[in-house]
Amino acid sequence: MSETNASNTLPDLTLEQVRSSIRTYLTQGNAGNYGIGRLYNYTVTTQLAEKNGYGSAQAFFSQNFKELAQSTLSRYGAVARQFTEEACKTYGVAKLASLSAYAKLTELVLPHNDLGSLSIDVPQDGGAVIQKSFDECNLDDLLQALKHKRKPQKPMSATDTARVNFMQESFSRHFAKGARVELKASVKDGKTLLTIQGVPVEDVERLVEALMDGLQPQLVRAAV
Repeated sequence: MSETNASNTLPDLTLEQVRSSIRTYLTQGNAGNYGIGRLYNYTVTTQLAEKNGYGSAQAFFSQNFKELAQSTLSRYGAVARQFTEEACKTYGVAKLASLSAYAKLTELVLPHNDLGSLSIDVPQDGGAVIQKSFDECNLDDLLQALKHKRKPQKPMSATDTARVNFMQESFSRHFAKGARVELKASVKDGKTLLTIQGVPVEDVERLVEALMDGLQPQLVRAAV
């Protein structure tokens, strides 16, 4: 599905207008998530935060909206790019994000209209799979459908688990509690992959220190 809401469809906004608008959207609950997503996309693509003295858009949001995790902002932004405001109000961000992930896994083409009639394969207790329309699915149905479509991966090895835990402890020591910096691990094709996100540009040196301290002594010696 192509993007339906590019950031350049918004009028020119100041950073203070972005901040004030997001504060208003936060009082609207689920109804305001679409607006937050569009403003997040606008801030990123126009480099508005950087033009106003912030190291990055992430730094601006981290300092001004501690209640919004980076992962949440990214999800809101992705949904706002793909879907209409009407769809967001009807289904909510969580369901639409799950639908988007399901579509990628199954190569399902998402229409611009009539999302509700899309057919979703939903597994049932006992192993049977039934087809339900998107309108009929609740969030749990969609999450179960996603789980069913994903290829099972081998669990992370004990060695990799220990090493990842050691590195995550290092990150906890180097970055203050409540920071948006995250070190995540996943397994794909039998390999453990690391993802680091939410690091402000001004903290790159701290990131390097955390990575170096996260190398277990025996691993450092082996590399010398």
